Amino acid sequence: MAKSIALYGDSGSGKTTQAGEYVKFIRRTLKKTSILNSSDLGGYDSIAALVRAGVLKVNELKASEEDPWIWIDDAVSGKGVTDETGLVIFDGGTSMSEALLSACSHSDFQIGQQKTQRFSVTRPSSGGQSGKTLNVSINNEAHYGVVQGFMLDAIWKSTWLTRRGIDVLWTFAVHRGEEQDRTPILGPKLAGKALTAAIPKWFRYTFRIASVPQDGAEPIHRLYLTEHSELAGLGHSFGNARYPLGVKPLPAVIEPASISRALELIEEGQQEADDLIKQELGL
Repeated sequence: MAKSIALYGDSGSGKTTQAGEYVKFIRRTLKKTSILNSSDLGGYDSIAALVRAGVLKVNELKASEEDPWIWIDDAVSGKGVTDETGLVIFDGGTSMSEALLSACSHSDFQIGQQKTQRFSVTRPSSGGQSGKTLNVSINNEAHYGVVQGFMLDAIWKSTWLTRRGIDVLWTFAVHRGEEQDRTPILGPKLAGKALTAAIPKWFRYTFRIASVPQDGAEPIHRLYLTEHSELAGLGHSFGNARYPLGVKPLPAVIEPASISRALELIEEGQQEADDLIKQELGL
């Protein structure tokens, strides 16, 4: 079965690199190509070799040239998908929501009851340079609601690809916040903070990746497969591998991080669960 996966972590934790590992996993196992819908300003240099090798196609949001609303809708609707596509990556959900917030603040339409706060700064002509007007605006509360609703619809819409046998991977930055009972939490970040606890429910699997610095050595990248105790035991980070009970336990952490190994371990657990059911029921 095709899978929908959320992968979240801080900048530099290795999200894009793991997306590249997933591309290679799809190539090895299915002999198919992948699509990267990239909205992160940092780009995708760490996996550019896969593009040059022809196993990864890129659809990049050019903020100065494209409407982010249309670009995102086209991406989740399957732009560029063919029968040879095995994986579609959305890198990343956080930057997409930030692009939408920027579009809201600069829109000529009023969103919600609050008026968007705007002002203009004009630079007078001098020294042969023409004058320039800079328009400055900020987001209001309604903008966050609109963007969150749109992103929820976009994520749900993207899951139609799994029904075609295509895996879907979304990446997110980390939001550090609190539950309603003030328990500290770490989770995937969208515009604002209201959806951090909800996002893992929208995916089949949710993993967190973290980079751990080492003195005089390369940092260690860890992939957390399950909910994990954080902040000296006072809080937790979200994770869900939807792993069956009664089989060989799934490791909470894979080190060094490997999303392909995580999927292999989960598949092994599911196969063991199938064998146990057949044995128990005499099938």
